[in-house]
Amino acid sequence: MAPFPTPVTQVRVYPYIPDAPIIVPPVFTGGAGTYSVGTLTTNIFYNLDLTSGEAENGGPHAGNKYYAVCKDASGKEFTTPWMTCLKAGPQPQFGRTTHLGHPVHQTGTDAGSDAAVASPDIAYQIHLSNVSVNAYVPPTEPLEIPLIEGGKGIATFAGLLPGGSWSVSVAGGERVNPLHPGMTATISGTNVATGKPFHIPAVFITKEAGDPAIFVQLRHPRES
Repeated sequence: MAPFPTPVTQVRVYPYIPDAPIIVPPVFTGGAGTYSVGTLTTNIFYNLDLTSGEAENGGPHAGNKYYAVCKDASGKEFTTPWMTCLKAGPQPQFGRTTHLGHPVHQTGTDAGSDAAVASPDIAYQIHLSNVSVNAYVPPTEPLEIPLIEGGKGIATFAGLLPGGSWSVSVAGGERVNPLHPGMTATISGTNVATGKPFHIPAVFITKEAGDPAIFVQLRHPRES
């Protein structure tokens, strides 16, 4: 399938921070342009070309990774996968090519603007509001122990189904009960892009109990 550019507006571009997702300010706001996704055999191409907007907090830099929150022609908000900045400036361009077999180089519209090698792993992020973290209790027990309420977070799924894993960063919110490293928990919230409730289908172990708190999916030996 050849890439088919579709118009996007109200684009906000954020730095992509792998492995330890945290909430950071945008580097480009009020953007407008086109977003396209295409395929060729096992390659998937992503491109975001912006024709207007304002740089914030230093703006995007060529070679660095970013993701964007955009609105399509119907007004629906969505989040792109991470892409590499191919061209900085007032009309920045972003692109990414993924391949399921081996890493491939990304390509841009400008000669000489090829960016970094992309990872073969598939990863995506879900931005969450109104995040609730509860201590994990076996499903047979009619008990719920809240740990964090009203937080903001980013849920990251990395890998392929089956066998991928979740990690979650939760910032702010009310600490209802003490949170300690090593505690097991369940996490739910509201998907910012869709406005719908989202319960992450995993049990987590607390890696860091600070702000933001970091949780990684608990894996039993038979699942490894």
